[in-house]
Amino acid sequence: METLNDRYEKGQAMRSLMAKGDPSHYTLPGIDQLAPDLKRIIDEALFGQVWNRPGLDPQHRCMVTMSALTALGQLPLLRRHIERSLNLGVTPEQVVEVFIQLTFYVGVPAVESAMRTTKEIFEDRGIHFTPTEVYDTGKSADELFEIGKKSYEQHVGESTLYPVEDPDSIEMEVERLIQEYLWGAIYTRPNLDPQSRAICALSAMTVMGQYDRQIRRRIEGALRVGVTPQQVMEVFVHLILYGGYINSRTAMRVARSVFTEQGLSA
Repeated sequence: METLNDRYEKGQAMRSLMAKGDPSHYTLPGIDQLAPDLKRIIDEALFGQVWNRPGLDPQHRCMVTMSALTALGQLPLLRRHIERSLNLGVTPEQVVEVFIQLTFYVGVPAVESAMRTTKEIFEDRGIHFTPTEVYDTGKSADELFEIGKKSYEQHVGESTLYPVEDPDSIEMEVERLIQEYLWGAIYTRPNLDPQSRAICALSAMTVMGQYDRQIRRRIEGALRVGVTPQQVMEVFVHLILYGGYINSRTAMRVARSVFTEQGLSA
């Protein structure tokens, strides 16, 4: 029978992997001094249980966490998890690409703050980073739009969201902008595979409480690019103690509905 001390020891082992010798990663400022019981609960439940679950590899768990913390604007904890991500095998290029991927989901201010923090960490660690510059400014806007449409079909499928009959409406202008830059310029970049991009998007949308047809379509898209039902559910489990269990449970219910429609089991 597993004891709570067993869970605590697993949590400490996970913290050790994440810290790579940095003692500051074992502390929870404020909680340590004011709520030691809560620190113990976090060590057991989050690091001993959630982070040790099968279904998602450590690198994807890092991406889930960075995406959630960026969406929530939690910069001090984001700094720690960027460091932990590098310690657990996420490459500097992947870290930067996670934040590029999130731009249209969480907004430029949040991404700019995350990038500033990342730059400081790279400098502190002596990481010589060469930016990936692949954006082709020689294309026309129409060409970028067509690339975006094909990318959307690859990652999500045929667009059926919020159809607008008036092609000259403001909504259609916004739709075109998103097709051009999110799907045409960002989703086609290297350094993150389609599964990782889907996982990052789902993580940000979940902690922001997005439960309309958008997240349903994003779950469908994740399945389309090879994320398994188990991995989809594990994303939501991982977020229980980052974005709140209500958000996670609601997203899990949406996912379960999608799986049922597609004859899948988690």
